[in-house]
Amino acid sequence: MTTRRSPLASLLLALVATVAAAAVGAQGSGDQWLDLMEVAARWKANVSYDPLTGTGHVLRGSDLVRFKVDYPVFSVGQGTALRATAIKDAGTRLGIRTDAVHAIEAWFAERDAERASHFSVAAILIDPGHGGKDPGAIGEFGSGKDRLRVAEKDVVLAIGREVYDRLVERWPDKRILISRGGDTFPTLDERVEMANDVQLGINEAIIYVSIHANASFNKSASGFEVWYLNPEYRRSVVDPKKAEGVDEHVLPILNAMLEEEYTTESVFLAKGILGGLDGGVGDVSVNRGLRAEEWFVVRNAKMPSVLVEVGFVTNEDEAKRLSDPDHLRKLGDGIYNGIVEFVDYFEHRKGSSAQ
Repeated sequence: MTTRRSPLASLLLALVATVAAAAVGAQGSGDQWLDLMEVAARWKANVSYDPLTGTGHVLRGSDLVRFKVDYPVFSVGQGTALRATAIKDAGTRLGIRTDAVHAIEAWFAERDAERASHFSVAAILIDPGHGGKDPGAIGEFGSGKDRLRVAEKDVVLAIGREVYDRLVERWPDKRILISRGGDTFPTLDERVEMANDVQLGINEAIIYVSIHANASFNKSASGFEVWYLNPEYRRSVVDPKKAEGVDEHVLPILNAMLEEEYTTESVFLAKGILGGLDGGVGDVSVNRGLRAEEWFVVRNAKMPSVLVEVGFVTNEDEAKRLSDPDHLRKLGDGIYNGIVEFVDYFEHRKGSSAQ
């Protein structure tokens, strides 16, 4: 997709590109070999190199350029391949050709312009768990006219639709998605693929919020909690399309950086939602806190993602509350407010700090 830039961002892009071109021109227009350390010093960047593997990187602020000597592909950003003459190990120095300097400085210029433009959470996927043939957890109490039966799939669908509707109303320009809007049964794979398949532009992100209700053999267990992926769990989050041509020694570095970023943002999203729930229903329900686990959806969604447990259908008092539309609305308010807090952080504070 094409990224829309404001006139100011376009002007900044042109200005930074001009400055970068001038810097390269100052070191000579001919095709020549330069000392990578000297070039990096002009960039105000650091160079790290491992002669045993022949791999290294140039780090300018948060802009990382990975390379392998004698390999004519540089990995920049989130796995994008940049083709230019390979860096050479001359024994006493690393040599970089001027065409590679031009290519890297052009990428630096684009990154500078991106940071001056707008960060946005462009898409949000709300995922009410279970559905259709899968009722999820069931709470049953009493008999006859006093019989109470609460199915997880119904509780989370009501909450999920409430959150979805409010997000659509607040942000008509964002892609607000819901994994199911009725009593259907999308598989776990279909749910995460719906999010992973969203195409994003420069500085655009997507978040994933899965909503569930809890159950326990301990009938007194009650309360709400928010889960995120255990930071120690290793997974692949690099987009294979963006990683084409990237050296196999570079991919683990790129993947580790993205894992750390998604974990940090997932924790922040989880804290926001937990705080929203506490503010909405904390007077009648127990705040069980933040928890880490390798749930299917959070370990397979390649983005900041959380799983929300809104209460226990196996606790009679809580089951009654989960049958009350007013209580469900308050739960929806809490999740919605937590998402809004995260989006505000991501789009304003993160955007400002990157400039």
